[in-house]
Amino acid sequence: MNRTMRFRRILLPVLICLISSHALSKEAARGGSAFIKSLIIPGWGQYQLERKSSALAFLGTDLILIGGMLTLNAYGSSARDDYRSLAAVYAGVAGDHEHDFYVDVGNWMSVDQYNEQRLRDRNYEALYNSASDRWVWDTDAHRSKMENTRIRSDRAFNSVFYLVGGIVLNHIASAIHAGRLSATTPSQKTSALSPRGWTMSVAPSVQTPGLFVTFRHEF
Repeated sequence: MNRTMRFRRILLPVLICLISSHALSKEAARGGSAFIKSLIIPGWGQYQLERKSSALAFLGTDLILIGGMLTLNAYGSSARDDYRSLAAVYAGVAGDHEHDFYVDVGNWMSVDQYNEQRLRDRNYEALYNSASDRWVWDTDAHRSKMENTRIRSDRAFNSVFYLVGGIVLNHIASAIHAGRLSATTPSQKTSALSPRGWTMSVAPSVQTPGLFVTFRHEF
């Protein structure tokens, strides 16, 4: 996993915590059961307050994100099995190995070529010396196919991580929205239950791993 991806995996939870911690503590104190219900199941609190359109939007977003997460996780697992099989059949890889090992297998025709480059770089700790760590590709086409399959698998798993972040954000947004609706005074409740107000939608990025978060205010 490269440094950029590691940074993203650390940054996303930090951003979620920073954005939501203050709002959650404030809204939970005044939102009552509607806040808790929507934190557990997005849209539950809105449905209780007869804001059915908002309830459907939050619940629908959650179901889409969960469905996308499960689909991408299944695809990533299938692609991972495929590239490991390719490495075993066409490069002679034996046994179980870490992810970084398969990255090297996909980028070098043989373990000897890889080790020669590490020696030139004087990166002795990165050498593969074990008999179980050996590989030799029969053709460059098979190596390229394995590498492309591994990249697709990694992208799928990375997207799962972002979708999990989107699910968390959707729960938080739904809880805050329901808490504010619940906390309105009787004179304000009619206005609060109208279609006006802020809504948030979260959708996965198609081109690259990530999420699109859209905020909308209706007047």
